Amino acid sequence: MNHRVTASHRVRSRRLSGGTFEDAEPPVVIEASLHLIVNGTGMATTAIMPGMEHEFVTGHLFSQGFIDTLDDIEHISIHGNTAHVRIRQQLPPPATDLMFSSGGRTIPGTTPLPRLTSDLKVQPSTVFIAMNRLFESASVYRETEGVHAAGIFTAQAEPLCVMEDIGRHNCLDKVIGWALLNGVDTGICLLAATGRMTSEMVTKICRAGIPFAASKTAVTDRGVAIAEACGMTLAGFVRDAGTRIEQDMETKTVERALMRVYTGVERVSD
Repeated sequence: MNHRVTASHRVRSRRLSGGTFEDAEPPVVIEASLHLIVNGTGMATTAIMPGMEHEFVTGHLFSQGFIDTLDDIEHISIHGNTAHVRIRQQLPPPATDLMFSSGGRTIPGTTPLPRLTSDLKVQPSTVFIAMNRLFESASVYRETEGVHAAGIFTAQAEPLCVMEDIGRHNCLDKVIGWALLNGVDTGICLLAATGRMTSEMVTKICRAGIPFAASKTAVTDRGVAIAEACGMTLAGFVRDAGTRIEQDMETKTVERALMRVYTGVERVSD
């Protein structure tokens, strides 16, 4: 399921091609702001691609540990670029030890992570198919090349939900929010994403109960450590044969399928 919104508009530009400038109007992704107010307190303002704001707010509150279930949300009202939320829990005092990374924010030590004991097993071909289907569904990426994408898939690589956004953390929050709102059993699913897997990303995926995460790109050492600690399978550089990548100022085509499995390799069956 891909959730399409009006996410781009054309902008006049001058394109240099073959040493000659020419007029062009390429599509450019729309960047909006969303102000999040929780229990009357301004929590954050995030840059976001328009669309699926309700899912984003739900997923963000859950992945940051402000709620544990949907029942903890009493009310969400989104008008324009402002989301007003009331939750059952009191907000923690302002933290001085926030950790930031390209749109991510974690409060160390405040959100215990579950141990993922899912017996999910997938074949390598399934992981490649899921990644391919992620890009097939990522229409805004194909149009603008200005967004990230993330999706939840069944063990047979059937897409349940694919989200796009200008931020990789936003994509993940939208996907997690959608899963919560639709009662998805995430313990039997895998996640495919375009963004690198840092500690904040892996923490969110673990908290959502997703046992298998695959990225087209890199991971970090802290991301690997958290995946190992919570029993998650973490794969990076998932690229099927024929995948086109940008490298050394050139577009190259992957000749044979490859991936790197950093943790939980037992879930990848032969």
